[in-house]
Amino acid sequence: MLENRIPTCGIDFETTKEVIKEVDALADSLRKEIMESPTTVTVTGKSYYVSEKNGDDSNDGLSPEKPWKTLKNVNEGPVTYHDGVFFERGGIYRGQIVCRAGVTYSAYGKGEKPRIYASPENGADADKWTLLEGTENIWVYATKMKDIGLIVFNEGECHSVKRIPSFVNGKYVKRYQRDVEFDVVRDLANDLDHFCSHNVNPDNGFPAITEPGTLYLRCDKGNPGKVFNSIEFCARNNVVQVGGWFHVHVDNLAIMYGGCHGVGAGTCTGLHVTNCYFGWIGGCIQFYVNRPDTNGHGTVVRYGNSIEIYGGCDDYICDHNYIYQAYDAGMTHQLSRGGEHDCRQKNIKYTRNLVEYCTYSLEYFLGMPDSINGIRFQQNILVKDNIFRYAGFGFGEQRPEYDCPAAHIKGWDHFNPLDENYVYEGNIFDRSRNMMIHCGAGKKQWLPKFKNNIFIQYLNGPESTLGRYNTIPTKLIPYDEKVREAADEMGINTEGGLYFAEKDWLYDLPDFTPKNGRD
Repeated sequence: MLENRIPTCGIDFETTKEVIKEVDALADSLRKEIMESPTTVTVTGKSYYVSEKNGDDSNDGLSPEKPWKTLKNVNEGPVTYHDGVFFERGGIYRGQIVCRAGVTYSAYGKGEKPRIYASPENGADADKWTLLEGTENIWVYATKMKDIGLIVFNEGECHSVKRIPSFVNGKYVKRYQRDVEFDVVRDLANDLDHFCSHNVNPDNGFPAITEPGTLYLRCDKGNPGKVFNSIEFCARNNVVQVGGWFHVHVDNLAIMYGGCHGVGAGTCTGLHVTNCYFGWIGGCIQFYVNRPDTNGHGTVVRYGNSIEIYGGCDDYICDHNYIYQAYDAGMTHQLSRGGEHDCRQKNIKYTRNLVEYCTYSLEYFLGMPDSINGIRFQQNILVKDNIFRYAGFGFGEQRPEYDCPAAHIKGWDHFNPLDENYVYEGNIFDRSRNMMIHCGAGKKQWLPKFKNNIFIQYLNGPESTLGRYNTIPTKLIPYDEKVREAADEMGINTEGGLYFAEKDWLYDLPDFTPKNGRD
């Protein structure tokens, strides 16, 4: 898709501006192509239909003339292996799809992709917001929420910033001033800050949140239900829950407003995600760090990836998706160190995707097991013809952690054992707030190979670098006049093009990390 489309010479700013214009055009074309992609999947079993407009859950769902209406029968009905569930385009379907083995989930009809929202309701209703007593701008929402990772207003016109205090000795305290109790009125310090107070003791560890609590929002312009036409909540659920099933195909859906993951899976085989749009995913509390021997005692960990497999996988394909605004990663396969079990991550393809405004465009890691007899490896991974843009410039920058710098490719300093063939080819890496790549491995031969990729990054930015690429522990590679020489020395092929960008509108976007005073 990308070969021979962009010049591979020159490092001056004017040349880079022209290259970025070409990348803009390529991204616009790919985005349009994905958003307008037709449904071409077929199934050998039964086809079930769901229509927001014309459906009724008392129907059998076996024809477009007698479709279901909600996700209830999708999750609880007779759908089984080799069947397909097709959602009518243009509709909104709220809740969570709980997938079944061997089932395809796609679209039918004409128009926009069917929208699957984890957001339980549109909050643009003035009757559901009341002022907190004694305040003029702190609003309380009527519906209790388990947790909300983000609130999105007017379909992305603006969004909230989640305030997340620590929880120590039975009370909320400011994260970096633990002798100061958290105060909603004082500590929702900016317009559109929000906070969820939970009805359980979050000091109990993972999962931190099990019951709904109270949602507070600061809105300086008045009642949020009057100020905004739409208010969607990134609720603490995966939008599409795959679990550990085999041969699930998710196709042509708009998967949105999930506070955990867009598509979330454990160890599985044959997960294919194609032609989908993901928007505003993640940001919810995963757990609290409860080790009193560390400075992390009582602090919170947030999470959320658009497409995730946590564990082993085989025949895992993410192709032709548009992924926008994920708290953590656009796409990922991962497993932390520890445990006794084996884990094989193999036959993986990330191809023809457009990923924008995620903290990590693609994240991968595989840690070693506790047992010396455990078998873990990655094998046959291809990342090709993707456009990765604006890592770290999305809402994920409101993260509480200091040590999670953005990157287009985030492999961390994990052991990442590779059996064979991990290749990045023909991709565009277009600007990151921090790193372009972070690829660590226990052995040099386990590092992924780069071929004919294009790199566009800020020259001599205070934090923007080429990144890390070496045996662990890795070291930062600056993005300066010597970066090509340094990359070649490390074995990173830059023949596709390596360009220097000057400060621009993107570079000047606000940084909400704690070191800049946001919490």
